[in-house]
Amino acid sequence: MLLGVVGAPNKGKSTFFSAVTMVDAAIANYPFTTVTANRGVTYVRAPCPHVALKLPECNAKNSRCVDGVRLVPVGIIDTPGLVPEAHRGKGLGNRFLDSVREADVLIQVVDATGKTDLYGNPCDSCSPEDEVAFLKTELAMWMVDIMGRKGARHLAVKEAANALSGLKIGEAMLFQAAKKCGLDISDGNMPDESGLEKIANELVGARFPIAVAFNKIDVNGARENFEKAREKFESGIFACSAAIELALRKASDHGIIRYAPGMGGFDLSGSPDEKQADALKRIAAFLSSNKGSGVQQIIDWAAYTKLRGIVVYPVEDEHRCSNHKGDVLPDAFLVPQGTTALQLAAMVHTDLAGKFIGAFDVKRHIRIGAEHILENGDVVKIVAGH
Repeated sequence: MLLGVVGAPNKGKSTFFSAVTMVDAAIANYPFTTVTANRGVTYVRAPCPHVALKLPECNAKNSRCVDGVRLVPVGIIDTPGLVPEAHRGKGLGNRFLDSVREADVLIQVVDATGKTDLYGNPCDSCSPEDEVAFLKTELAMWMVDIMGRKGARHLAVKEAANALSGLKIGEAMLFQAAKKCGLDISDGNMPDESGLEKIANELVGARFPIAVAFNKIDVNGARENFEKAREKFESGIFACSAAIELALRKASDHGIIRYAPGMGGFDLSGSPDEKQADALKRIAAFLSSNKGSGVQQIIDWAAYTKLRGIVVYPVEDEHRCSNHKGDVLPDAFLVPQGTTALQLAAMVHTDLAGKFIGAFDVKRHIRIGAEHILENGDVVKIVAGH
């Protein structure tokens, strides 16, 4: 699974990316700070099963456990800024589109203050709602361009699917999109340009689920814009402050506070100076009113609700819930719903899949087969031959 951070320039994308990864991406108050895609690892939250299994502790290796909450790794990419007509090569359009094709879900960072336009330039009262709509339009027109903008009856469904294969779009998705917009392509031919645009708009929603981050929500005027947008659009819009989340994680790393992603507050653990103490007091007030920074909630929603992910825990010793070294619940895997025991074995190691005999559900104390569909929170021992 790969999350993609997208949006127009100068909206706080790189700050958001840095906050969730602690990677020092270039951050500046001008357009096109990000000119090439940045990659990193962020985390989704899950209850650590050591609590339910009444184990004294776990020994997380590929993840972290904080107060019974497992932070499970997931890949994330910060893409270059997107401007109008990016599909025609405007701005850094080609770089954006090349990098976004890898993502499974998009997190669109929007300037909730309305103080920057679609090109990232300062403005007095731009509409954040326009940003939400423009991303979907650009993605749809990009797909139309990929399909070639050929006229009626000049483009076969197979040709269109082949052109879009790099976006993980096949014939089945094309037929489903056409049906949703009332178009009949059962004869194997795509419609005219107007029909292609309708199909592309449907494909955007199917191929690129989007979570919208109304960023800079801590700035005056931003909350009002967010409330207006929430009334207009469907679910998937979140109020957040990437700058505050980044400040919290840096303060935690420096031992000034005790904070974990997604917490609605923090505890002092060091001795902040007067300036830091004042800043932390303002941050605490914001966290209380916003129920957290909002950043981690977006990551979790994208992974669980949009990508329909689940977290599973492979072990080697079903009695101690450990690996062969004795580490308790060392690894956590974020996998799609519908993942089988055999597929999990392949994720752990290809040799395990080739020598797969069976598996054991540790929580339910039952043997399971290769095609058994795993559930969220499962602890599984893979049994393999020599």
